[in-house]
Amino acid sequence: MKKSFSFKWLDAPAFNTKVKCDNVKNSERWLGYFLGPAIIACMSAICSQSYLNVFYTDVLNLSPIAGGLFLALMPLLSKVLDAITNIIMGQFVDKTKCKQGKARPWILLSGPALALASILVFSVPVTSTVVTVVWVTMSYNLYFCISYTMYNISCNLMIPLSTRDNKQRDTLAMANSMGIAMVPGMLVSILFPMLLLPYMGTDQTRWMICMSLVGILAIPATLIQYYFTRERITEENQAAEVKEESKTLMEQIKGCFNSQYWIVIVGIITVVTLMNNFTVTSTIYYCNWVLGTYNDGITTTLVNAIGQAPLGLGVIALWPLVKKFGKRNVMMVGGILGIIGCVICALNPTNMGVVLAGLVIKSFGTLPYTYILLAMLADSLDHVEWVNGFRCDGFSSSVYSIILTVTAGISTGVFNLLLGRLGYVAPLADGSWVPQNGAVQMLFIAGMFIVPAGAMFLVTFLLSFFNVEKELPQIQKDIVARRQQEA
Repeated sequence: MKKSFSFKWLDAPAFNTKVKCDNVKNSERWLGYFLGPAIIACMSAICSQSYLNVFYTDVLNLSPIAGGLFLALMPLLSKVLDAITNIIMGQFVDKTKCKQGKARPWILLSGPALALASILVFSVPVTSTVVTVVWVTMSYNLYFCISYTMYNISCNLMIPLSTRDNKQRDTLAMANSMGIAMVPGMLVSILFPMLLLPYMGTDQTRWMICMSLVGILAIPATLIQYYFTRERITEENQAAEVKEESKTLMEQIKGCFNSQYWIVIVGIITVVTLMNNFTVTSTIYYCNWVLGTYNDGITTTLVNAIGQAPLGLGVIALWPLVKKFGKRNVMMVGGILGIIGCVICALNPTNMGVVLAGLVIKSFGTLPYTYILLAMLADSLDHVEWVNGFRCDGFSSSVYSIILTVTAGISTGVFNLLLGRLGYVAPLADGSWVPQNGAVQMLFIAGMFIVPAGAMFLVTFLLSFFNVEKELPQIQKDIVARRQQEA
């Protein structure tokens, strides 16, 4: 592997960050960490497992291929490749020596790659089964294993590399989480099923046109994020990094596993993302086949609008609670609340009023999961640096991205395998459909409520081992003092 990536062409003044202040200001917070990531998150939410899976099952009708094994195994096997490319991309980031930082250059490069890949994903030729299968496999891997990996690895590092000021970092985490959770929740989860899904139906041409327009938004989004972010910690460590050798992958792995808090937060992130992916994949199917009727334009909109309303309203109260009681304690209480909401929904999954009430309770409970996890990961990375004397940003971001992608493949693969085995019947090309059998409907109910309840119970248990917040002030002082001695 090449020793380093210098990106000399980024030395031109035109590529300099617009952020000049040593302290985080509103332009950085709301443009670099909210707006840019929000646009990518909206695009990703549409191109991700839920709507993309509907495109595969209902538009291309791929469920019958190999008795359902193609849609079950393709995402799973792709995640093996994805795990490899995530590790490679993490090493690329760690080996990047550029005055613009080590993550920001890759954000800039990811924009055109994401735009092209997202267009190809929905431009599938249907001349034959073989051609369709090959195109789907290649475009899927181009998007998830290369383009999105490039963006995701670098984007995940921006909060840990932004500043050592814990309070400023928490505000960046809040803005970033609002962008990647609240905005897609409002636009994609509400407007998309209400307006676009009924319009596109099972017409592949309409899907291709709409998704191509969405994909092009990746270019301006990554430009905004690139110009309105700054890697202050990278700048701080540049002098010290000149004196020390780059750490090998094995040294970084060992360094991360030396931190008990890193291990715990990785476990929590794994459980949460598995829960989220299975729930997101199940939602539209649950609304179409259990709670409402197929593409009625109302049920999915109501479930997303009412059920996810706390993601916008609750954040106002969340951060004062975090400041007073701490991230861990707020998340533990939220988990208990989320379990109660899931139980309410599961007891009467066909009653709209009961389900919406339960989803509101569940959403308030999962607020901390949505907005706090990135800040907790950043805290654990400081502990890794404190324990080892060096940072493991690239590897940690690789692990985080692998978790996001591999769990998506696992949840989608398992879901699609069960769809095929339980007898899921896709709508016909003319839009007509027949009700699903009881076993298929139970799968959708489990994905919406039973799996999340179990996951939140496990997360609450794991949180009892995450106490880094109490130690963080001294950790920060020790790291700064160490860097001053090394300079």
